[in-house]
Amino acid sequence: MPAAAFALTTTYVVLAHLSPAALFPHLAHYNIMVWLAVAATLACLSQVLFHPSRWRSPEVYLMLGLTAAVPVSLVVNGLGGGALRGLRDFLISGVVFILVFVAVDTVRKMRVLAFAVVISAIYLLSQSLYGWYRNGLDSQYVYRQHFYNAQGDVIDEFPRLQSVGFLEDANGFAQYLLVAASLLTLAWSPGRWRRNLALVMLPGAYFLYGVLVTHSRGGLIGLAILVFFLLEKRFGKIISLVLAGGLLRLLFLAGAAGPRPTSLADPSTAGRIQVAQTGLEMFRSSPVFGVGFQQFMVHNPSLTAHNSLLLCLAELGIFGTLFWLGLIVFSILALYRIVRNRSALAQAPDLVSSTNGVRIALFTFLGTALFLSRTYTMTLYVLLGMAAVARQLFLRQPEAVGSIAAAQRE
Repeated sequence: MPAAAFALTTTYVVLAHLSPAALFPHLAHYNIMVWLAVAATLACLSQVLFHPSRWRSPEVYLMLGLTAAVPVSLVVNGLGGGALRGLRDFLISGVVFILVFVAVDTVRKMRVLAFAVVISAIYLLSQSLYGWYRNGLDSQYVYRQHFYNAQGDVIDEFPRLQSVGFLEDANGFAQYLLVAASLLTLAWSPGRWRRNLALVMLPGAYFLYGVLVTHSRGGLIGLAILVFFLLEKRFGKIISLVLAGGLLRLLFLAGAAGPRPTSLADPSTAGRIQVAQTGLEMFRSSPVFGVGFQQFMVHNPSLTAHNSLLLCLAELGIFGTLFWLGLIVFSILALYRIVRNRSALAQAPDLVSSTNGVRIALFTFLGTALFLSRTYTMTLYVLLGMAAVARQLFLRQPEAVGSIAAAQRE
């Protein structure tokens, strides 16, 4: 049963990102993903019955609180009729956290899941590039970004690569490619350059090309964050920050973001500032429970929040945001505790290196999420689930338990 739970969980994560309903519309009425999610959940529940103590985890409590905040936000705003539908829509992504937390119980499984995400990203990138090459600008994988003058008139356009499903957005696709590039670090093996070339550097270069073709400004910032963490251990924080910032500046000067002015005069930038003000007004109107899950676009049909924290505040209020932010902050602190633990590095180097890869991927995701509405995206909950798994594996180390107990006594 543990093997079945892990296999079903991995399959669900991969297929959800591949979006079979978009690739094979004639199969949509079979609800394949729903049945797969049910099967994975049942398999994982059997694991919980045999190991009930695993539920006594702060991450699980925070995730349950966030899940409860979704229907509560709708009921409080007089939208109780849509509470079950909203809960279902959230759990399509949110349930992945529980599935990963339960099904992934070894470092090896964590790495297999990471590589499954990488393989899905390679497939999606190849599919999009082939579609662009075959059908040109008429391809469904190409988004035609308009180029405006100072008066807001469309004077030109340029193509941007995107994918399908919830990745049918150039910025979101760039974010996913950066997460996959970050997870490649789990395959890095010091001193084995041929292996690293084949499994890390070449796929990483492929993802880098994909990010550049999306012409995503947020993607470029995410790339700089990724470079910072990759250089941090060797060069230190200050030098790494300077190098990453220099790279980001160079990319913008080279036109990697496309022929768009990066200024407040850009209509796209001005629109995002305006929608931020609208989101803050929604939060002020209902600060405790928000205006309701998935209600941002109802109140502002023209544009979404373009900021994950703002979207959470506007829709779920302080109540839901505390759980959402708490889950993220607790995961980050746990990841840092593992990476900086010398005993764990000596006793479980594979766990530490894998944890560091998850840490880099999570920070890369969050850096780009500041410019995207990715509060409820599945990729985030996959990474948070992996962070929770890393913490559980860390606590199994006798040295780790002893060091934590000593820290608590001090």
